[in-house]
Amino acid sequence: MLCVADKKEENKMTIVSDSFLLDEDLKQYTFQSVGFGLALGLVPLHFLNFLGTRNVTTLYGIVGIISAIFYPTSYKLGFYSSFITRLFQGAPLGILLWLIAKVATEWTPKKETAIAIAILTSVYQLAPFVAQISAAEMCQYFGWEYTYYFLAVLCAISHIAFFYVYTDRVENNKLASAEEKAFISEGKGKVSSEDSPDVPYSQLLLDPTVWTTWFANLAFFSSLLVFLQYGPLYMNQILGFSVRITGYSGGMAHVFCLLAKVVFGKVMDGSEMEMTKRLKTAWTVIEIPSLTLLLALVFVRDMYIQMVCIVTFITIHGVAIVIIVKTQTYRSVEHNHVLANGNTLCVVLCLFVQPLVVKFLVQSNTFDEWSHVFGLHAILILISVILFTCKVEATPAKWTGIRKVAAKIEEEL
Repeated sequence: MLCVADKKEENKMTIVSDSFLLDEDLKQYTFQSVGFGLALGLVPLHFLNFLGTRNVTTLYGIVGIISAIFYPTSYKLGFYSSFITRLFQGAPLGILLWLIAKVATEWTPKKETAIAIAILTSVYQLAPFVAQISAAEMCQYFGWEYTYYFLAVLCAISHIAFFYVYTDRVENNKLASAEEKAFISEGKGKVSSEDSPDVPYSQLLLDPTVWTTWFANLAFFSSLLVFLQYGPLYMNQILGFSVRITGYSGGMAHVFCLLAKVVFGKVMDGSEMEMTKRLKTAWTVIEIPSLTLLLALVFVRDMYIQMVCIVTFITIHGVAIVIIVKTQTYRSVEHNHVLANGNTLCVVLCLFVQPLVVKFLVQSNTFDEWSHVFGLHAILILISVILFTCKVEATPAKWTGIRKVAAKIEEEL
């Protein structure tokens, strides 16, 4: 969007169909369109589950590829066609956390959960990195349209590879050895999402840990989305950095975060601290510095310090998703995909509400107005730290299959 805006300023012969990005209301709807698509993508997910993880992921991937290819054309046709195309671009995001939960539960060795989740959630760093760097180069040399064509090709390659490598059940995979399959299944028992399809929603929704992780996820994604959606505009229009510097600084921040997540995952897996205490400590260690960096953005006005704070915040704060998913995996076991869908609903809520909040707080696009946005998210993170340290339990809940089997064995004895 920033690249398109820059092209408009350079070209005085702007066509009428481009004008919708100059309208603040239509720009807001454009930001929200992905949220509408994400919500739309959740609807058929439950009904398509019978197709299996590989087929569902491939189907959603095809939707994403087609919408990416068509977006430059739809943009030239005006707001409505652009909105609909972005809606379809958002739909595949509806399965992202669901897919991560599926793989984390079924394909991850229990002793390497944290590092596996760190790798799986690296999509939140790799995607912005690839998108921002490619956008910076395409805008510089070819035109913003080629960013979407390039990303469509990458999407097609990745989904073809996924379809070839992935199988819904570990034992059916021809690429994994018998030793690898045994290592993956070690300590998991026979309970799986396929063996226990009935979800105890009434018990699940009364669990404080479930709601705490959902709020933590809301605070996490809302704070991160500020910089994913508005970061480039803020750094360009408020701090005065060029589009290229903005793209590269944002991209490098996600690379740093990816490295931090891998290191953090290894430390988490290697720790001998009791799991609940380990996760509570980790959340505090990650989110208190994140809170401090947001406060620095509120009070410090130096453009270079601001850029360092933004890059550092993305690096540190992005690690928090590992803690959320790991907590949910240990707590909900085979029902982890349900909590993942709740995480996705939190993202949808952020995508809907955040543009409204930003529009209300940022009316003249000034530093002081943006400081209110950063301050609000600092409060959200503070509340998440308090709730996480007081309410989270990382032991399997009574409504999971593992606890039910254990209780049945105790009764027989």
